[in-house]
Amino acid sequence: MLFKYGTVATGRYFYDRSKMQREIEFFLKGGQSFMIKAPRRYGKTSLIENCLQINKLEYFYADFRKTPRVEIFNNKLIEYIYSRLGLKGAIKQLQSNAVAFLREHKSTISIDVSLFEASVELFSSSVVSQEERLIEALDMTQKIAKELNTTFYIVFDEFQDVKRLSTSGVDLLELMRGVMQHHEDVCYVFAGSHMTLMTEIFENKKSPFFNFCRKFKLDAFDTDELLGELLEAFKSRGILFESDALLKDVLARLKGHPANTMLVMQFIESMASREDVKLIKKELVELAYEKAHEELQDLINEYLKEIKTKEHLHDVIYRLANGEKQVLEPSSLRQKRAYLVDMGYISRVGRGEYEIIDGFLEEELKESL
Repeated sequence: MLFKYGTVATGRYFYDRSKMQREIEFFLKGGQSFMIKAPRRYGKTSLIENCLQINKLEYFYADFRKTPRVEIFNNKLIEYIYSRLGLKGAIKQLQSNAVAFLREHKSTISIDVSLFEASVELFSSSVVSQEERLIEALDMTQKIAKELNTTFYIVFDEFQDVKRLSTSGVDLLELMRGVMQHHEDVCYVFAGSHMTLMTEIFENKKSPFFNFCRKFKLDAFDTDELLGELLEAFKSRGILFESDALLKDVLARLKGHPANTMLVMQFIESMASREDVKLIKKELVELAYEKAHEELQDLINEYLKEIKTKEHLHDVIYRLANGEKQVLEPSSLRQKRAYLVDMGYISRVGRGEYEIIDGFLEEELKESL
């Protein structure tokens, strides 16, 4: 299989992104923390993990959207910290008998014994709140990284969801920034798909994380660069296209949308393999495109449902899709466009010029005429 869809894609399954990849690798090697925001299904996690893996950098990964409580995150981070010391299954041992855990390992660990003892006391305490434990665990990450004379890489995916983890009303952003700003040996990577919230966290002057790190926005595939990579990939399987223009045209229709593009390519590959086709013609490409669109229909419907939750958004994006004149007052139109940009449905391509980023969504809006 040449293409992966719906999961993190690294190594030979990773396509395009060469410019952004070089930038991210530069910052990772320098230990520079950064934030990257992108619409849903745009491949931000694949990009980050691919850069880390290419450079053989060990890292801790947490998805806050899939983490319902602070306690679960804390346990994962604590487990990771001890794994860097060569201690596996630390949480279970700590919860079972912290004294025995300390006695068994304090003569074998490669850090200062007093630091190890302090960490065991912290992580096994029943009187420390989970919010406090989060802050202390982050601080312990820095201390151990310094002791080991290395850089720890901590990846926070869907970081915009961190605030909902607190059940005590504590501002986790405020607490986390307070301790993380002093860390010189930890490289933090923040990723998120809720454009509005990620912008609010990292670009609002009133936010604790304002100016905390470098900021990136992940754009669509560079279809010119991608074209050559895809042609080479198919060629490696003995599959050719009737013309380069055939593939170029379908990439243009897909608007460089990463997930949609990989799904269509996977359909082309699987259909060609099943029918033992070595020369891809227009009919097969069209069928693959239609099958991908059909498979994503429920998702497109969810997008439309979300767009309709705010007044006038559907009218604005509908008119954009169909080339119709906008009717809202300029100030209101700017606000609605900003909403659609932050929600990840359109992007700004010039002064007063916008485009829909998902070709399937655009076609759905055109068909609703």
